[in-house]
Amino acid sequence: MLRSNSSTPLTPTLASRLWPACYLLLAITSGAGERMTGPLSAGARRDTAFTELFRRSSGWIAGDGGLSVPLSDGRVLWLFGDSHVDDLDPATGTMPCLFQTRNAAFLHKTNDLHNVRTLIGTGPGFRSWLKNSTNDAEWLWPGCGFQVGGKVYLYLSAFRKTTAKGPFAFENAGSDYWAKIRFPEMEPISYLPLPAFNGIAFGQGFVKEGAQVYAFGQKPRGLGCDVFVARFKSARPEAEWSFWDGTNWNSSVRNAAVIAQGRSSSVHICKLKNRFLLTTSAFSVGCDQGKEIFMGTSRRPTGPFAPLQKIYTIEDTFQGHHPFFYFAVAHPEFINSQRELLVTYSINNYEPCVPACANERAIPDHYRPKACRVPLTLIDPDF
Repeated sequence: MLRSNSSTPLTPTLASRLWPACYLLLAITSGAGERMTGPLSAGARRDTAFTELFRRSSGWIAGDGGLSVPLSDGRVLWLFGDSHVDDLDPATGTMPCLFQTRNAAFLHKTNDLHNVRTLIGTGPGFRSWLKNSTNDAEWLWPGCGFQVGGKVYLYLSAFRKTTAKGPFAFENAGSDYWAKIRFPEMEPISYLPLPAFNGIAFGQGFVKEGAQVYAFGQKPRGLGCDVFVARFKSARPEAEWSFWDGTNWNSSVRNAAVIAQGRSSSVHICKLKNRFLLTTSAFSVGCDQGKEIFMGTSRRPTGPFAPLQKIYTIEDTFQGHHPFFYFAVAHPEFINSQRELLVTYSINNYEPCVPACANERAIPDHYRPKACRVPLTLIDPDF
């Protein structure tokens, strides 16, 4: 998330910034994070183990995003946007107000939440892991991703500063990109430009089925957004996209049909068992606004999706206020022994109710993903 050099952080633009609430791949059940027994829980609840995963004192310290890509060797890649790295003051438990990188990542084994490797760049300028320009006025924010053999593809939204003043002084830089990552080394190989998508951001989730990959995107509408689906061959993700037009797959993105709607621009779609799962968060651009996470399922990637139902209300507060929150993401690779799905969401301070920075220092826990657990049967009784 953007932060200024002053003591006041900048808030993101809903239309373009609440990128990939995304993810993907077929569900892989795992008891990582919590080994629990007993009856199934009746409702969604906070997840302490994964919330603690994001409370780090070295390497990646704080940021937003928390998108996970399960890898074929049993590791998980987590992706973040603007991030703080190695800047925690242990004496005060605070960090500077300005981040050092526009994007970062970390890796760990699915069942090991303690041994984590941070992935960042070396500069010059921002130490972003994914970077195709030395100009710090241009940057890439990661969306969802998927693996094909020895390559991992990550969707990147490209942005640049504008001459305008204020928190929204940036714009989409034109083409989005694939970052092609070498597996298992997890080193960037190249950046492949994508065609224009008529204002649709297709970083909201990828589901790989056979030789095809379904790509889900969103386009803002009012306080919410419209959801779309495309598909392409996994062997050539940068080419030959087709778009669902309501009846057939069409080569023109201008004929893309709306398959669902999100409660905000924060939308994520993945495959959960035999359903396509849509996760979206309530509209929130500041303190004491929306606090709810909603879900709906469909048997087909093209919809229709069941009506959205509220599955969780965030409990985070500071000095009596709720935070600016967004980016609710489901992680099917982390289903625990109680048959509960892991869901994460991001918070970004409590402004304007409470200043985010004091004496040019900020509280890391006010800019980190949080986690909750949702019983599968709460999402869909058939689960």
